[in-house]
Amino acid sequence: MKLKPEIQKEIQKKQEKMLKTTYKLLSGSDQKALTAFLQSGATPGSKSFKGLKPNVQKSILKMNIANIDIVIKGTKNPLTRLRYGIAKFSYESLLKGTMKEKGKK
Repeated sequence: MKLKPEIQKEIQKKQEKMLKTTYKLLSGSDQKALTAFLQSGATPGSKSFKGLKPNVQKSILKMNIANIDIVIKGTKNPLTRLRYGIAKFSYESLLKGTMKEKGKK
């Protein structure tokens, strides 16, 4: 689905803001892992995603959830909103799983 330029611009601004704050909180190796994952274009839930540390996974999932919120806000089609709502739910459940794994270790 092609997004409107306004929505793309809003997503980009939100991502840049979140990346700045995330980079301040992560260590050097975690920053490199986050950058490598984002540049690779892999998706959350993939094999490379599962190999990341829990705090890096958490930051990626939070960015994706924020992006989906922006897309849902800018979409009027109810089926598309439902599709993105389901994607948001699955990312939130992945985030909860990441939090539980972090608590076990």
